[in-house]
Amino acid sequence: MEKASPPRVWVMTAEYEPLIIGGLGTVATELTKALNALHVNMNIVTASQTRRIQINHRNITLLRIPKTSPYYKNKSYKSKHVRRLIARYLQHRPDLIHVHSLEFAKAALALKRKYWIPVCYTCHSLASMESKKRSHGVKLQELLLRGADRIIVPSHWLKQQIRRRYAKVSSKINVIPNGVTTISTGSKAPAYKLLFVGRIIRDKGIEALIGALPYLSRKNRRVQLTIVGKGSHKYQKRLKSIAKKRGVASRIRWMGPLPHSKVQRLYSSYGAVVVPSKRESFCLVALEAMANRVPLVSSRAGGLREFVNKNNAQIIRNVNSRTIGRAIYKMWKHPKKIRRRVANAKLVASRYHWRNIAIRYKRLFVSVSGRRGKNH
Repeated sequence: MEKASPPRVWVMTAEYEPLIIGGLGTVATELTKALNALHVNMNIVTASQTRRIQINHRNITLLRIPKTSPYYKNKSYKSKHVRRLIARYLQHRPDLIHVHSLEFAKAALALKRKYWIPVCYTCHSLASMESKKRSHGVKLQELLLRGADRIIVPSHWLKQQIRRRYAKVSSKINVIPNGVTTISTGSKAPAYKLLFVGRIIRDKGIEALIGALPYLSRKNRRVQLTIVGKGSHKYQKRLKSIAKKRGVASRIRWMGPLPHSKVQRLYSSYGAVVVPSKRESFCLVALEAMANRVPLVSSRAGGLREFVNKNNAQIIRNVNSRTIGRAIYKMWKHPKKIRRRVANAKLVASRYHWRNIAIRYKRLFVSVSGRRGKNH
């Protein structure tokens, strides 16, 4: 049988290394590299960190567009200007457009209408769940959910949330989890050194985690918590005020947002990663802790339930200060059980290697674009 060339894909994402803010940027970067290793021809259209257009033609072509006039307005790239830049800098029309970021919703759908290019949208979270108002982001996401040929989500939980709110798009949803890369070979840090990584927002359970520190400090006076992530100044000020009132401000180290590569190297310096989330579409941090052989103390909210269980993590049954504190203390009391869980967690995480995830994406892209590609 004659082999067809693999599909040519344009990836549209506002976050791509080194400009990574959260899980979306990590997924967009690592997935693109893994697909490229599977001989999928990848071109990236992403945000520029400067006020100038930048083009890089190395292993993967990157077109970086500034978030400034005339290209960007109201948290959205302008379709006409994106199309002109793509025509100028990217030589070959793609078989498929893969969108990660809502900023490119209008541009991707305009290209679809003009050139009949299918669009796949990886939905990392629902904007309507994060905002009570019908914000611009909600409108862009609704536009993309309706217009995309396929919607990829990282968990069955997120699939169900979309089906409840947007029933008409149900038949287009595919579940493909996020992947993970192992950096460290484990942690030898003391168990009292705790790490939280994530956005500094209410749904992450940080207030309850801070509230658990007075109890934990009575059990171990050396307990420390490092918080890595970005949030509003107002909310961080509130959290620091709570820590001061509880008498634990000196036990908390606020590191702010860090590049993903630095976060990866941090894991081995901590005795446990704590994920006290009230809601998660997937939670890449939990999977990274498991892959890097660091003990995990976690809730099973949302998509976490699909890979976190009592055999690979110490479970937080309810997100409040009392249960978080007791879960962490149980981890301290049972080191042998934790070692077994760490080993089990590593086995679970091995199934999420980025190559395995990229193979699933490639099959979907080949199906949607009508290209056969190479067998693996």
